[in-house]
Amino acid sequence: MDLSFVFFLAGAIILIGFFGSLSFERTKISDILVLLGIGVLLGPGFGLVDPGSLTHFAEYFGSFALMIILFEGGMDMDIDKLLKEFGSATLLVVLSFALSVAAIAGFLVAVMKWELLRATLLGTIMGCTSAAIVIPVVGKMNLKEEIKTMLSIESAFSDVLAVVATVSLIEFIKLQHIGMKAPFHVVASSFSIALMGGVVSSFIWLKVLDIFRDRTYSYMTTLAVMLIVYGAVNFLGGSGPIALLVFGIILGNSHDFVKFLKLRSCTLMDDTIKFLHGEITFFVRTFFFVYMGMMISADILRVRFLAISGAVVLVILLMRYLSVSVIGAVYHEKRHDKLVMLAMLPRGLASAVLATLPVSTNIRDSEDFINYTFIVIVLTNIIMTAGVFATERKPLAPAGGAQ
Repeated sequence: MDLSFVFFLAGAIILIGFFGSLSFERTKISDILVLLGIGVLLGPGFGLVDPGSLTHFAEYFGSFALMIILFEGGMDMDIDKLLKEFGSATLLVVLSFALSVAAIAGFLVAVMKWELLRATLLGTIMGCTSAAIVIPVVGKMNLKEEIKTMLSIESAFSDVLAVVATVSLIEFIKLQHIGMKAPFHVVASSFSIALMGGVVSSFIWLKVLDIFRDRTYSYMTTLAVMLIVYGAVNFLGGSGPIALLVFGIILGNSHDFVKFLKLRSCTLMDDTIKFLHGEITFFVRTFFFVYMGMMISADILRVRFLAISGAVVLVILLMRYLSVSVIGAVYHEKRHDKLVMLAMLPRGLASAVLATLPVSTNIRDSEDFINYTFIVIVLTNIIMTAGVFATERKPLAPAGGAQ
Protein backbone atom coordinates (compact mmCIF):
# COMPACT_ATOMS: atom_id res chain seq x y z
CA MET A 1 0.00 0.00 0.00
CA ASP A 2 1.36 3.43 -0.99
CA LEU A 3 2.72 5.50 1.90
CA SER A 4 0.78 8.60 0.86
CA PHE A 5 -2.45 6.61 0.83
CA VAL A 6 -1.68 5.21 4.30
CA PHE A 7 -1.31 8.71 5.74
CA PHE A 8 -4.45 9.90 3.94
CA LEU A 9 -6.38 6.90 5.25
CA ALA A 10 -5.13 7.41 8.83
CA GLY A 11 -6.23 11.04 8.76
CA ALA A 12 -9.64 10.10 7.37
CA ILE A 13 -10.14 7.47 10.09
CA ILE A 14 -9.31 10.00 12.83
CA LEU A 15 -11.82 12.49 11.41
CA ILE A 16 -14.48 9.80 11.12
CA GLY A 17 -13.82 8.82 14.73
CA PHE A 18 -14.17 12.46 15.81
CA PHE A 19 -17.44 13.02 13.96
CA GLY A 20 -18.68 9.63 15.14
CA SER A 21 -18.08 10.74 18.72
CA LEU A 22 -20.00 13.96 18.07
CA SER A 23 -22.79 11.95 16.47
CA PHE A 24 -23.04 9.77 19.57
CA GLU A 25 -23.55 12.84 21.74
CA ARG A 26 -26.38 14.05 19.48
CA THR A 27 -28.08 10.84 18.30
CA LYS A 28 -27.01 8.42 21.07
CA ILE A 29 -26.04 5.90 18.38
CA SER A 30 -22.64 4.37 19.12
CA ASP A 31 -19.80 5.05 16.68
CA ILE A 32 -18.31 1.59 17.30
CA LEU A 33 -20.18 -0.11 14.46
CA VAL A 34 -19.10 2.62 12.03
CA LEU A 35 -15.45 2.10 12.94
CA LEU A 36 -15.83 -1.68 12.77
CA GLY A 37 -17.47 -1.25 9.36
CA ILE A 38 -14.53 0.80 8.08
CA GLY A 39 -12.20 -1.97 9.19
CA VAL A 40 -14.33 -4.61 7.44
CA LEU A 41 -14.21 -2.59 4.19
CA LEU A 42 -10.43 -2.21 4.41
CA GLY A 43 -9.92 -5.90 5.21
CA PRO A 44 -12.28 -8.49 3.72
CA GLY A 45 -14.27 -5.85 1.79
CA PHE A 46 -11.76 -4.26 -0.58
CA GLY A 47 -8.87 -6.53 0.29
CA LEU A 48 -6.51 -3.66 1.08
CA VAL A 49 -5.36 -5.47 4.23
CA ASP A 50 -4.91 -9.20 4.70
CA PRO A 51 -6.79 -10.19 7.92
CA GLY A 52 -4.40 -13.08 8.51
CA SER A 53 -1.40 -10.73 8.67
CA LEU A 54 -2.95 -8.81 11.56
CA THR A 55 -3.37 -11.65 14.05
CA HIS A 56 0.32 -11.47 15.00
CA PHE A 57 -0.17 -7.92 16.30
CA ALA A 58 -3.50 -8.51 18.07
CA GLU A 59 -1.96 -9.27 21.45
CA TYR A 60 0.26 -6.18 21.43
CA PHE A 61 -2.25 -3.69 20.05
CA GLY A 62 -5.05 -5.10 22.18
CA SER A 63 -2.97 -4.91 25.35
CA PHE A 64 -1.90 -1.33 24.64
CA ALA A 65 -5.47 -0.23 23.88
CA LEU A 66 -6.77 -1.88 27.04
CA MET A 67 -3.96 -0.30 29.05
CA ILE A 68 -4.73 3.23 27.84
CA ILE A 69 -8.51 2.89 28.23
CA LEU A 70 -8.39 1.31 31.69
CA PHE A 71 -6.04 3.99 33.00
CA GLU A 72 -8.42 6.73 31.84
CA GLY A 73 -11.38 4.83 33.29
CA GLY A 74 -9.55 4.56 36.61
CA MET A 75 -8.75 8.28 36.72
CA ASP A 76 -12.41 9.11 36.20
CA MET A 77 -13.58 6.94 39.13
CA ASP A 78 -14.32 8.26 42.58
CA ILE A 79 -12.93 5.99 45.31
CA ASP A 80 -15.99 6.36 47.54
CA LYS A 81 -18.29 5.27 44.69
CA LEU A 82 -15.86 2.47 43.78
CA LEU A 83 -15.96 0.99 47.27
CA LYS A 84 -19.74 1.30 47.31
CA GLU A 85 -20.17 -0.48 43.96
CA PHE A 86 -17.42 -3.12 44.33
CA GLY A 87 -19.79 -5.77 45.72
CA SER A 88 -22.42 -5.37 43.01
CA ALA A 89 -19.77 -5.32 40.26
CA THR A 90 -18.17 -8.51 41.58
CA LEU A 91 -21.52 -10.28 41.84
CA LEU A 92 -22.47 -9.21 38.31
CA VAL A 93 -19.20 -10.34 36.73
CA VAL A 94 -19.21 -13.73 38.49
CA LEU A 95 -22.83 -14.40 37.59
CA SER A 96 -22.59 -13.16 34.02
CA PHE A 97 -19.31 -14.93 33.23
CA ALA A 98 -20.12 -18.23 34.94
CA LEU A 99 -23.66 -18.46 33.53
CA SER A 100 -22.50 -17.50 30.02
CA VAL A 101 -19.72 -20.09 29.97
CA ALA A 102 -21.98 -22.84 31.33
CA ALA A 103 -24.87 -22.02 29.00
CA ILE A 104 -22.71 -21.71 25.86
CA ALA A 105 -20.99 -25.01 26.65
CA GLY A 106 -24.34 -26.65 27.40
CA PHE A 107 -25.83 -25.47 24.12
CA LEU A 108 -22.85 -26.63 22.05
CA VAL A 109 -22.79 -30.03 23.75
CA ALA A 110 -26.53 -30.70 23.82
CA VAL A 111 -27.53 -29.23 20.45
CA MET A 112 -24.38 -29.17 18.32
CA LYS A 113 -22.92 -32.40 19.80
CA TRP A 114 -19.54 -30.88 20.53
CA GLU A 115 -17.09 -32.39 22.99
CA LEU A 116 -17.41 -30.89 26.47
CA LEU A 117 -13.88 -29.49 26.73
CA ARG A 118 -14.03 -27.91 23.27
CA ALA A 119 -17.43 -26.37 24.03
CA THR A 120 -16.29 -25.04 27.41
CA LEU A 121 -13.17 -23.54 25.85
CA LEU A 122 -15.24 -21.53 23.37
CA GLY A 123 -17.51 -20.55 26.27
CA THR A 124 -14.63 -19.06 28.26
CA ILE A 125 -13.46 -17.15 25.18
CA MET A 126 -16.90 -15.61 24.66
CA GLY A 127 -17.85 -15.28 28.33
CA CYS A 128 -16.35 -11.83 28.99
CA THR A 129 -17.60 -8.36 28.26
CA SER A 130 -15.05 -5.92 26.84
CA ALA A 131 -13.58 -3.24 29.10
CA ALA A 132 -12.13 -1.47 26.05
CA ILE A 133 -15.67 -1.01 24.72
CA VAL A 134 -17.78 -0.67 27.87
CA ILE A 135 -15.68 1.93 29.71
CA PRO A 136 -15.60 4.55 26.91
CA VAL A 137 -19.28 4.02 26.07
CA VAL A 138 -20.65 4.33 29.63
CA GLY A 139 -18.33 7.28 30.19
CA LYS A 140 -20.23 9.25 27.55
CA MET A 141 -23.71 8.14 28.62
CA ASN A 142 -26.18 10.02 30.79
CA LEU A 143 -26.03 7.54 33.67
CA LYS A 144 -25.69 7.71 37.43
CA GLU A 145 -22.04 7.64 38.47
CA GLU A 146 -22.66 4.50 40.55
CA ILE A 147 -23.82 2.57 37.47
CA LYS A 148 -20.87 3.80 35.40
CA THR A 149 -18.47 2.65 38.10
CA MET A 150 -20.12 -0.75 38.50
CA LEU A 151 -20.14 -1.51 34.76
CA SER A 152 -16.55 -0.32 34.33
CA ILE A 153 -15.27 -2.51 37.17
CA GLU A 154 -17.33 -5.47 35.95
CA SER A 155 -15.93 -5.29 32.42
CA ALA A 156 -12.34 -4.99 33.68
CA PHE A 157 -12.71 -8.02 35.96
CA SER A 158 -14.49 -9.93 33.21
CA ASP A 159 -11.51 -9.68 30.85
CA VAL A 160 -9.20 -11.05 33.55
CA LEU A 161 -11.51 -13.98 34.33
CA ALA A 162 -11.73 -14.89 30.64
CA VAL A 163 -7.95 -14.80 30.16
CA VAL A 164 -7.26 -16.91 33.25
CA ALA A 165 -10.03 -19.41 32.52
CA THR A 166 -9.09 -19.81 28.84
CA VAL A 167 -5.36 -20.22 29.44
CA SER A 168 -5.98 -22.66 32.32
CA LEU A 169 -8.38 -24.73 30.21
CA ILE A 170 -5.91 -24.86 27.32
CA GLU A 171 -3.25 -26.12 29.73
CA PHE A 172 -5.69 -28.69 31.12
CA ILE A 173 -6.53 -29.94 27.62
CA LYS A 174 -2.85 -30.15 26.69
CA LEU A 175 -1.54 -31.67 29.91
CA GLN A 176 -4.65 -33.17 31.54
CA HIS A 177 -3.11 -32.90 35.01
CA ILE A 178 -3.27 -29.33 36.31
CA GLY A 179 -6.27 -30.21 38.51
CA MET A 180 -9.38 -28.27 39.49
CA LYS A 181 -7.73 -26.03 42.10
CA ALA A 182 -5.14 -24.49 39.78
CA PRO A 183 -7.44 -21.99 38.01
CA PHE A 184 -8.74 -20.66 41.35
CA HIS A 185 -5.20 -20.27 42.64
CA VAL A 186 -4.24 -18.45 39.44
CA VAL A 187 -7.21 -16.06 39.74
CA ALA A 188 -6.45 -15.25 43.39
CA SER A 189 -2.75 -14.77 42.67
CA SER A 190 -3.42 -12.66 39.58
CA PHE A 191 -5.74 -10.26 41.40
CA SER A 192 -3.61 -9.98 44.55
CA ILE A 193 -0.39 -9.28 42.62
CA ALA A 194 -2.21 -6.74 40.42
CA LEU A 195 -3.74 -4.98 43.43
CA MET A 196 -0.42 -4.80 45.27
CA GLY A 197 1.48 -3.71 42.17
CA GLY A 198 -1.05 -1.01 41.30
CA VAL A 199 -1.17 0.41 44.83
CA VAL A 200 2.59 0.41 45.47
CA SER A 201 3.53 1.81 42.05
CA SER A 202 0.91 4.57 42.25
CA PHE A 203 2.04 5.66 45.72
CA ILE A 204 5.67 5.77 44.59
CA TRP A 205 4.79 7.69 41.44
CA LEU A 206 2.70 10.25 43.35
CA LYS A 207 5.74 10.96 45.52
CA VAL A 208 7.94 11.31 42.42
CA LEU A 209 5.43 13.66 40.75
CA ASP A 210 5.29 15.71 43.95
CA ILE A 211 9.08 16.06 44.05
CA PHE A 212 9.31 17.06 40.37
CA ARG A 213 5.97 18.88 40.21
CA ASP A 214 7.48 21.94 38.48
CA ARG A 215 9.09 19.89 35.71
CA THR A 216 7.70 19.35 32.21
CA TYR A 217 6.87 16.05 30.51
CA SER A 218 4.92 14.76 33.51
CA TYR A 219 2.43 13.02 31.21
CA MET A 220 5.03 11.26 29.07
CA THR A 221 6.87 10.01 32.14
CA THR A 222 3.54 8.82 33.59
CA LEU A 223 2.89 6.95 30.34
CA ALA A 224 6.34 5.37 30.63
CA VAL A 225 5.57 4.25 34.20
CA MET A 226 2.26 2.76 33.00
CA LEU A 227 4.14 0.59 30.50
CA ILE A 228 6.64 -0.48 33.17
CA VAL A 229 3.91 -1.32 35.70
CA TYR A 230 1.97 -3.33 33.12
CA GLY A 231 5.02 -5.32 32.07
CA ALA A 232 6.32 -5.89 35.60
CA VAL A 233 2.97 -7.05 36.99
CA ASN A 234 2.41 -9.40 34.03
CA PHE A 235 5.92 -10.79 34.48
CA LEU A 236 5.19 -11.53 38.15
CA GLY A 237 2.03 -13.44 37.22
CA GLY A 238 -0.49 -10.70 37.96
CA SER A 239 -3.06 -8.96 35.78
CA GLY A 240 -1.51 -5.95 34.07
CA PRO A 241 -4.89 -4.42 33.12
CA ILE A 242 -6.21 -4.57 36.70
CA ALA A 243 -2.94 -3.12 38.02
CA LEU A 244 -3.29 -0.15 35.67
CA LEU A 245 -6.93 0.31 36.63
CA VAL A 246 -5.83 0.57 40.28
CA PHE A 247 -2.92 2.81 39.25
CA GLY A 248 -5.35 5.16 37.47
CA ILE A 249 -7.85 5.16 40.35
CA ILE A 250 -5.24 6.21 42.92
CA LEU A 251 -3.64 8.83 40.68
CA GLY A 252 -7.05 10.22 39.78
CA ASN A 253 -7.93 10.48 43.48
CA SER A 254 -4.52 11.79 44.59
CA HIS A 255 -6.19 14.48 46.72
CA ASP A 256 -7.38 11.71 49.08
CA PHE A 257 -3.77 10.64 49.79
CA VAL A 258 -2.15 14.03 50.47
CA LYS A 259 -1.87 13.49 54.23
CA PHE A 260 -1.05 9.79 54.03
CA LEU A 261 1.83 10.32 51.57
CA LYS A 262 2.76 13.76 52.97
CA LEU A 263 2.42 15.36 49.55
CA ARG A 264 3.05 19.08 49.10
CA SER A 265 0.56 19.47 46.24
CA CYS A 266 -3.10 18.41 45.97
CA THR A 267 -3.22 18.73 42.16
CA LEU A 268 -0.54 16.38 40.88
CA MET A 269 -2.89 14.91 38.22
CA ASP A 270 -3.87 18.28 36.77
CA ASP A 271 -6.13 19.03 33.83
CA THR A 272 -3.19 19.01 31.41
CA ILE A 273 -2.34 15.35 32.13
CA LYS A 274 -5.99 14.31 31.94
CA PHE A 275 -6.46 16.28 28.70
CA LEU A 276 -3.41 14.71 27.05
CA HIS A 277 -4.41 11.22 28.09
CA GLY A 278 -7.93 11.83 26.79
CA GLU A 279 -6.44 12.72 23.39
CA ILE A 280 -4.30 9.57 23.37
CA THR A 281 -7.29 7.48 24.42
CA PHE A 282 -9.39 8.83 21.55
CA PHE A 283 -6.61 8.08 19.04
CA VAL A 284 -6.00 4.52 20.28
CA ARG A 285 -9.71 3.73 20.66
CA THR A 286 -10.50 4.88 17.11
CA PHE A 287 -7.84 2.70 15.48
CA PHE A 288 -8.59 -0.16 17.89
CA PHE A 289 -12.09 -0.70 16.47
CA VAL A 290 -10.96 -0.24 12.86
CA TYR A 291 -8.26 -2.82 13.54
CA MET A 292 -10.85 -5.23 14.91
CA GLY A 293 -12.92 -4.83 11.78
CA MET A 294 -9.91 -5.52 9.54
CA MET A 295 -9.26 -8.81 11.36
CA ILE A 296 -12.65 -10.23 10.39
CA SER A 297 -12.46 -12.94 7.75
CA ALA A 298 -14.90 -13.26 4.83
CA ASP A 299 -15.53 -16.87 5.97
CA ILE A 300 -17.87 -15.58 8.68
CA LEU A 301 -20.61 -15.22 6.05
CA ARG A 302 -21.04 -18.97 5.84
CA VAL A 303 -24.46 -20.12 7.05
CA ARG A 304 -23.02 -22.54 9.62
CA PHE A 305 -20.95 -19.84 11.31
CA LEU A 306 -23.83 -17.37 11.30
CA ALA A 307 -26.36 -19.86 12.69
CA ILE A 308 -24.18 -21.15 15.54
CA SER A 309 -22.89 -17.70 16.44
CA GLY A 310 -26.41 -16.25 16.38
CA ALA A 311 -27.61 -18.97 18.74
CA VAL A 312 -24.64 -18.30 21.06
CA VAL A 313 -25.54 -14.60 21.16
CA LEU A 314 -29.10 -15.47 22.18
CA VAL A 315 -27.69 -17.65 24.97
CA ILE A 316 -25.41 -14.80 26.10
CA LEU A 317 -28.33 -12.36 26.08
CA LEU A 318 -30.49 -14.73 28.16
CA MET A 319 -27.73 -15.30 30.72
CA ARG A 320 -27.09 -11.58 30.92
CA TYR A 321 -30.77 -11.01 31.59
CA LEU A 322 -30.72 -13.57 34.42
CA SER A 323 -27.60 -11.99 35.92
CA VAL A 324 -29.04 -8.48 35.75
CA SER A 325 -32.30 -9.72 37.29
CA VAL A 326 -30.37 -11.09 40.26
CA ILE A 327 -28.57 -7.74 40.66
CA GLY A 328 -31.92 -5.94 40.59
CA ALA A 329 -33.32 -8.31 43.22
CA VAL A 330 -30.30 -7.95 45.53
CA TYR A 331 -29.71 -4.23 44.97
CA HIS A 332 -33.19 -2.73 44.68
CA GLU A 333 -31.92 0.74 43.85
CA LYS A 334 -30.53 -0.60 40.54
CA ARG A 335 -33.81 -1.94 39.19
CA HIS A 336 -34.27 1.21 37.09
CA ASP A 337 -30.94 0.56 35.37
CA LYS A 338 -31.60 -3.01 34.24
CA LEU A 339 -31.80 -2.03 30.55
CA VAL A 340 -28.33 -0.47 30.40
CA MET A 341 -26.85 -3.32 32.49
CA LEU A 342 -28.41 -5.78 30.05
CA ALA A 343 -27.08 -3.88 27.04
CA MET A 344 -23.49 -3.75 28.30
CA LEU A 345 -22.61 -7.23 27.02
CA PRO A 346 -20.32 -6.44 24.06
CA ARG A 347 -17.50 -8.83 23.35
CA GLY A 348 -14.27 -7.24 22.12
CA LEU A 349 -10.57 -7.65 21.49
CA ALA A 350 -9.97 -9.78 24.58
CA SER A 351 -12.26 -12.44 23.11
CA ALA A 352 -10.70 -11.95 19.67
CA VAL A 353 -7.17 -12.47 20.99
CA LEU A 354 -8.20 -15.45 23.13
CA ALA A 355 -9.85 -17.04 20.08
CA THR A 356 -6.45 -17.25 18.39
CA LEU A 357 -4.79 -19.12 21.28
CA PRO A 358 -6.30 -22.63 20.86
CA VAL A 359 -5.32 -22.97 17.21
CA SER A 360 -1.85 -21.49 17.87
CA THR A 361 -1.30 -24.14 20.56
CA ASN A 362 -2.60 -26.93 18.29
CA ILE A 363 -5.83 -27.63 20.19
CA ARG A 364 -7.82 -30.05 18.07
CA ASP A 365 -10.95 -28.76 16.23
CA SER A 366 -10.36 -25.12 17.23
CA GLU A 367 -9.73 -23.75 13.73
CA ASP A 368 -13.15 -22.09 13.49
CA PHE A 369 -13.09 -20.39 16.90
CA ILE A 370 -11.92 -17.08 15.38
CA ASN A 371 -14.85 -16.92 12.95
CA TYR A 372 -17.43 -17.74 15.62
CA THR A 373 -15.95 -15.17 17.96
CA PHE A 374 -15.91 -12.31 15.45
CA ILE A 375 -19.55 -12.83 14.55
CA VAL A 376 -20.43 -12.75 18.24
CA ILE A 377 -18.36 -9.56 18.65
CA VAL A 378 -20.28 -7.83 15.86
CA LEU A 379 -23.72 -9.01 17.01
CA THR A 380 -23.18 -8.15 20.68
CA ASN A 381 -21.97 -4.67 19.69
CA ILE A 382 -25.13 -4.21 17.63
CA ILE A 383 -27.19 -5.20 20.70
CA MET A 384 -25.19 -2.78 22.84
CA THR A 385 -25.73 0.05 20.33
CA ALA A 386 -29.48 -0.56 20.34
CA GLY A 387 -29.49 -0.71 24.14
CA VAL A 388 -27.50 2.52 24.43
CA PHE A 389 -29.90 4.28 22.05
CA ALA A 390 -32.94 3.06 24.01
CA THR A 391 -31.39 3.93 27.38
CA GLU A 392 -30.37 7.44 26.36
CA ARG A 393 -33.91 8.14 25.15
CA LYS A 394 -35.24 7.43 28.65
CA PRO A 395 -35.14 10.01 31.46
CA LEU A 396 -32.38 9.51 34.05
CA ALA A 397 -33.63 7.37 36.96
CA PRO A 398 -33.77 8.96 40.43
CA ALA A 399 -30.50 8.60 42.34
CA GLY A 400 -32.11 6.71 45.15
CA GLY A 401 -33.95 4.34 42.86
CA ALA A 402 -37.34 5.66 43.93
CA GLN A 403 -40.33 4.30 42.18
